[in-house]
Amino acid sequence: MKPWVILLFVLLISLTDLVQAQRPPAQRPKVGLTLSGGGAKGLAHIGILKAIDSAGLQIDYVTGTSMGAIVGSLYAIGYSGDSILQIARAMNWNVLLSNRSSLQAFIMEEKQEYGRYALELPMEKGRFRIPSGVLEAEELWLKFNELYNPVYGVRDFNQFKRPFKCIATDLETGDAVVMDKGDLISAVRSSMAIPSVFTAVQVGGKKLVDGGLIRNFPVSDVRNMGADIVIGSSVSSGLLSADKITSPVQILMQIAFYKEANLSKQEVALTDYYIEHPVANYSAASFNYSDSILEIGLRMGALHYPYFKKLADSLNALYGPPQKIEFPLVKDRVTIRHIISDSLRYITKPFLRRMLGLKEGESYTVKEMEDAIRQAYGTRYFNRLYYQLEPVTGEEGVADMHLIAEENAPITAKLAVHYNTLSDMSLIANLSFRDILGKQSRTSVAAAISENFRFRAEHSQVFGTPHVPLAWVSEFYFERQEFPTYNSYKSIGLARELSTFVDTRLQLAYKRRQSYAAGIHWERASLKPLTENLQTIEGKIRYLQGYLRYEYNSHDRLFLPKRGTYTLLEPSIIFAQKPNAVFLASGVPILNIDSLGLTFGSFARLRFQIQKVLPIRKRSFLTLQGESAANFNASQFLFHDFLIGGMKPIMRNQVSFAGLQDATITTNSFIKGAINWRYQITGAVYTGITFNLLYANFLKEPFEIEDRRLLSGYAFTLGIDSPIGPLEFNFMYGDQSRHIRNYVNLGFRFSRQMF
Repeated sequence: MKPWVILLFVLLISLTDLVQAQRPPAQRPKVGLTLSGGGAKGLAHIGILKAIDSAGLQIDYVTGTSMGAIVGSLYAIGYSGDSILQIARAMNWNVLLSNRSSLQAFIMEEKQEYGRYALELPMEKGRFRIPSGVLEAEELWLKFNELYNPVYGVRDFNQFKRPFKCIATDLETGDAVVMDKGDLISAVRSSMAIPSVFTAVQVGGKKLVDGGLIRNFPVSDVRNMGADIVIGSSVSSGLLSADKITSPVQILMQIAFYKEANLSKQEVALTDYYIEHPVANYSAASFNYSDSILEIGLRMGALHYPYFKKLADSLNALYGPPQKIEFPLVKDRVTIRHIISDSLRYITKPFLRRMLGLKEGESYTVKEMEDAIRQAYGTRYFNRLYYQLEPVTGEEGVADMHLIAEENAPITAKLAVHYNTLSDMSLIANLSFRDILGKQSRTSVAAAISENFRFRAEHSQVFGTPHVPLAWVSEFYFERQEFPTYNSYKSIGLARELSTFVDTRLQLAYKRRQSYAAGIHWERASLKPLTENLQTIEGKIRYLQGYLRYEYNSHDRLFLPKRGTYTLLEPSIIFAQKPNAVFLASGVPILNIDSLGLTFGSFARLRFQIQKVLPIRKRSFLTLQGESAANFNASQFLFHDFLIGGMKPIMRNQVSFAGLQDATITTNSFIKGAINWRYQITGAVYTGITFNLLYANFLKEPFEIEDRRLLSGYAFTLGIDSPIGPLEFNFMYGDQSRHIRNYVNLGFRFSRQMF
């Protein structure tokens, strides 16, 4: 062959190699990930994310519904599987998925009222409205604000580190709504709004609820985004078998999910790799077992890790390693240019700004903004209050704060039930009015309807300034209570107490934890024996009581607090007494109290209470309690003595004491100490052990055989923190009475005492 031909052939081969080297490689296949809904069971998805990250597999698109939308959205904006796992483990699900915000955020005038009622019905257009769901979950909105803060300025979900879509259901049409733009918090919250459980969410003029009703496993959506390979993680248990349908609610849920169950089969067929988690023994509400569900997810992740690793290695060998996804850079502080509150109907913007405590032009951390929202929410003017940060174009780190508010209606009806060993079963009804007797005021009337009837009318009004937070509080209270009388720890009869009091006070309340008050109240009390005994007392008294009060309350919850301190110090003067009483022998009057030489002049009283709650471990809490009171006039024992006994202070002048039945001991002075250890078996079920000591009658009282008594008692408690209030079964033993007694309490009590 001629040399020039050989040279030309070599040149052609070289040119061919050069052209092939410059040709771009085939496009890397896009990997999509779909996470199903399933409530608490959806926490198992996190184990799959962790395994995917460990394998180095790049996920390009994410879709999810309900809990899958929460987990998927966090992964989409840049959180790693491991960081999401740490977030889930640190979550207090009982707080997030409830209507109980921390009591620490509430103003002092609202702390005793908040959370006492099982059902609240706002009045709108002249009718009481049933909420679209039981749970508004204010703390969940705020947690979303915190977690999604890195992308607060992104309104197109395709611009996330991994493009993302979630599914909700249009409540009006029943159609699926694909959420891929707008406010991420509202999108995710609507996707998880289980009907009748969570309230519906208004987005773009539509009322949206849980997407699991129509598309619980949105694989077709991730395909439409451009995914070539789809991994699907499902925690859906599908329809129940006939033998497992045992209640009307299950029947309704079964019918509601007929259509979705058939659609899910089609969606599963669109996956390239399908993972079904073994969580059939759990329900959507099993957040109390979150640790167990997370462990199942981690085991499933380890099981499927080899597939993820093989796929990642194959793609990397063909197309090279993908660009690493990094978490968005987030500034520690955001400068607020404007505070926009265009959804207010009842309260004024200046009042809201004052309650927030935020100033335009200042910079704040996410925590500071959350605390400000809690402060405004703590006025109890809002059913829902959260914020959206809208970035200001061209100004980095500057945003407008848009407040999304749903105010409580001016008139609200509230209902609850209560049962107690002493007071028996009662229906509690409350009617509350906002601003009916002046701005920034609350007026309410409440009644406990039962044989032991109680009634309360209350008015509170905040009219101070941020530096002088002054309030006026007035109350009318009536109580009827039948109770057993005791002698030497044995019941000897039955008596009835009636009391009426009117109270008014001015108070300064600082930092939502402490208040200083001065007030006066008028009281009328009467006592009547209902059984004939050898010696009994019948009579009544009227008097005035002027007092000073210091109160400190940093408890995080009204009931079962997990941290915080409560303190009450109240010195007072009782005066202007008008007694009228007689001693009875077998029901026959024999002696008027005046003939005994008892004087009913003015005298001083002092009362002190303190309770400290310490978290010991994640589920273990220690409560230390101290209480003392004294009437500095020994002859006033007839109507002013303290009644010792019972697990809850239900009636006038009652002091709780584990080991004795209600009102077993009367005394004009006492010092009490108690210690309680509580263990949360699950999020709702708990057990506790109480030990208390009480030293009575350190001020001598006439006609007392025993001048002083040292009492000790114990209680074992098994309780459930139910939606209608605490349900407690107590077993008590007193060293002096030497009896084992039981004590039952359901719901929040209707009484004047704190504890």
